[in-house]
Amino acid sequence: LVPVPVAAAYFHEEMCEMKPPEGWQPKHSKDFYYPKVTVVASHEGQVARATQFRDVIRRLSHQDVELAFISKTKLKTGDRTYIPDVVGNVEGRKCILVDDIVNTGTTLQTNVSRLSELGADGIYAWSTHGVFGPPGSVKTIDKIDAIEGLQYLLISNSIMNSSKLPPKIRQLNIAPLMAEAIARALHNQPISGILNLEEMRGIERYDG
Repeated sequence: LVPVPVAAAYFHEEMCEMKPPEGWQPKHSKDFYYPKVTVVASHEGQVARATQFRDVIRRLSHQDVELAFISKTKLKTGDRTYIPDVVGNVEGRKCILVDDIVNTGTTLQTNVSRLSELGADGIYAWSTHGVFGPPGSVKTIDKIDAIEGLQYLLISNSIMNSSKLPPKIRQLNIAPLMAEAIARALHNQPISGILNLEEMRGIERYDG
């Protein structure tokens, strides 16, 4: 969960830079355009991660960022294919898919296709670990690069990848964040502040 706040902040900056639609007017002098955003858990097991992701963007943007999740409904027991049922509001909204691992890219491809069908205005994805199949394989990378409707996939650099990544796959350096977490743990200070973007009130920092 540790890289989630950094990834959420990355997407927040992306949303802040988007141009407003034609005809949009600020309501007051401090008003700024921020698109409608829904954070989407890629399956039921990612709801907690997506909730934390959504909460960070909410805190940074002060906007009503919504949460949705995709339920994998299999037609029969043992079936490898499934029907992705989306629970939540995604139509006309920027959707950020949240998952922990991208391996074959099949789940990502299926979920992006379903969100496109439901009228998502733009689809992005975050995955902590970019495995991309066996070492040296470019099949998954090419598959992700070819996903229609996906703006880009953001991954952390938790796993070394020797293959050249296309522009559609962006990599986030989490080394400074991990160093901060380790330093806090060594000095018996809470790591929860990193996860929640909370100030450490009343606690003397190790580097103070």
